[in-house]
Amino acid sequence: MMTTRSGGILTILVRILAVAAAGIALLAIMLIGLFVLLPLMLAGGAAMYFYLRRRVRQVRPRPQNRAQSRPQDDVIDAEYTVIERR
Repeated sequence: MMTTRSGGILTILVRILAVAAAGIALLAIMLIGLFVLLPLMLAGGAAMYFYLRRRVRQVRPRPQNRAQSRPQDDVIDAEYTVIERR
């Protein structure tokens, strides 16, 4: 069966409109993701980094002075006195 000329044009027009609507929807989703979600995620990541860094510093005890601090990386921190014998 052959379709009429107006039916064929209408079908093509509907398909073109459907593809255009899908393209516009995908473009809108992409732009919202790029200009709204990406900056929000970057700001949230930076905020979480600074928050967690502050929390870790609050939980970790601070030494009163250098002599009482724990050595880091298994290095012995000590003060030496040189005694000369003659």
